[in-house]
Amino acid sequence: MENKRTKKIINFILFIFGIIIISLTFNIFCVPNNYVTGGLSGISVLFKYLFDLEVSYTLLIGNIILIIIGIITLGLKDIIGSCIYTLSVYFTENINTFLNIHMSSVFLNIISMGILFGVGYTLVYLAGYTTGGSDILGIIFKKKYKMPLGKSILLINIIILTFGTIVFGFEMLVIALIARYIESKVIDSFLIGISDSKVLFITSSKIKEINEYIINEIKSGTSEIKITSGYKQENNMMLMCVVPTEKYIRLKQKIIEIDKKAFITILDAYEVYGGTNRYKLPLHDLRI
Repeated sequence: MENKRTKKIINFILFIFGIIIISLTFNIFCVPNNYVTGGLSGISVLFKYLFDLEVSYTLLIGNIILIIIGIITLGLKDIIGSCIYTLSVYFTENINTFLNIHMSSVFLNIISMGILFGVGYTLVYLAGYTTGGSDILGIIFKKKYKMPLGKSILLINIIILTFGTIVFGFEMLVIALIARYIESKVIDSFLIGISDSKVLFITSSKIKEINEYIINEIKSGTSEIKITSGYKQENNMMLMCVVPTEKYIRLKQKIIEIDKKAFITILDAYEVYGGTNRYKLPLHDLRI
C-alpha cells in the first residue's frame, strides 16, 4: 500500500513537471512566433492572432466545452490534465517578459520546441495523464464515428494545421511538422527506449557451431527452441539470442560464414531484463 501511494505521488510530480515544461515551451516559442502545432493550443494561437483573445481564455473555454460534451466518456485524469494545463498556461503567459528568450534562428526555435515538447509530454504520459484538448475530441470522434483514436486525433490536427497554414503561410506548416516529428522521436525514445540490442532467431543445420561461437566469442546467452517447419513438417532447432547492436553485424557475418543456407531473422530490442550482463531500470516502471 505504501509503495502504491509513493508511486502515485511520484507520478503526480512527473505530471506537474511535464505540464510546466509544455506550458513554458508553448508560451516561449509558439505564442510569440505564431506557431500552430495542432490541438487546442494551436487553435488558441490562431484565435489570439485573429481576435486578440488571450490563449489561456481560449484553452479554458475550449476545455470546458469539450469536457461538458465528452464527460461521459472521460476519466478523472483527463479532466485534471485539462484543468491544470490551462492554469499552467495562464500563469506562465507572460514568462517571456521575465526570461526574455528570443532566438533569431528559426532552426534553434524548431529544435528547442520539439525537444522540450517531447520531454514534457513524455513526463505527462509516463505519469498516466493527458493534457486534454484534442485528445478529448478524439475520444468523442472514436465513440461517435467508430474511428481509431490515433486517426481521430490525426484528422483533427490536420484540420487545425490547414487553418494555420491558410492564416500564417506554408513556412509555419513546415516548422510545425518538423517540431512534431522531433517531439514524437523524443517521446518514443523515452517511452519505448533506444534500441541498443538485437534479437536474432537463427535456423541452421549447424546450430551447435553457431551456438558455441555466440557463447564463447560474442559472450551472450542463447536459447534453443524446438520447431516444426510449416511446409515440409520437419523437426528442427531454432536458436534465439540477444546481442549488443555493435556486435550483431559481426555475428551475422560469422553465421553466414558457418552456414550460407542459415535463415536469420533480426529484430530491434528496446528493453532487455535479466540474462547475461543485463541491468536496466526504465523510467516507465514508475507507473502503476
